[in-house]
Amino acid sequence: MDYEKKILVCEDHMEGIFTAVYDGWSWRMRGKAVEISVKEPEYPDFFTTVVEVASDHVKAGKVLRTIREKLGMEVYEALCYTAVSCHADKGTLVFRVLWQALSGRRCDRHVMENLADGDVNMVAKLRTRVWHELHRYYGFVRFREIGGKVLFSKINPENDILEMLAPHFADRFPRENWMIYDERRKKVLLHPRDGTCSIRKNTEFLRDQDTFLSEKEEYEELFKCFCKSVTIRERRNPALQQQLLPLKFRSNMPEF
Repeated sequence: MDYEKKILVCEDHMEGIFTAVYDGWSWRMRGKAVEISVKEPEYPDFFTTVVEVASDHVKAGKVLRTIREKLGMEVYEALCYTAVSCHADKGTLVFRVLWQALSGRRCDRHVMENLADGDVNMVAKLRTRVWHELHRYYGFVRFREIGGKVLFSKINPENDILEMLAPHFADRFPRENWMIYDERRKKVLLHPRDGTCSIRKNTEFLRDQDTFLSEKEEYEELFKCFCKSVTIRERRNPALQQQLLPLKFRSNMPEF
């Protein structure tokens, strides 16, 4: 390998990262060191070229299909969870693990078992962190009815899990119009009644809309009364409650 390094800068989502993996593969095969970043490096090293990568669903789809077919669902899930994590070097981690599994005509379906490798070990940890947050939101999302027609919820996850919530809530509420808004990333997951989910990016609620959404409804007050009525003071355990339901999840939960 020569001393030249390529830093591929892509958009911070799965499609962007796996597009960069596709483009970076040919550079790596030519002996270049490759890193994938979701933001522009402030101070690139010497002999480093920074390349902007535009997201391409065809390229990303080819990479994802290759992972599923050659490496199996366990590796596919671990890399997808890593790609939506908040880790700064997630793109490079995904690329390095894939290179370890597929370069040189290899097809290592057990690559995730090599936990002695630093990159594989970090991917395994990120997979676990994202999985835990995703499954917590399955239970912690709270919908509010607005206008008598739409169920609305706000969330503020650390990891970019909005799209991953779609199958769960589409299965639970197939005949409802609902939306889940990611406050941190300013995007919304939309589900029309008896339809399929879609994502709208760069969405921000105006102040008057936000005031309307914050108004307390009758059912919300009833739910609060129910939570209070079933609480047994003598059995309160704040430490255990915080362990099972961390404070960061409570801002959009009416019972708190």
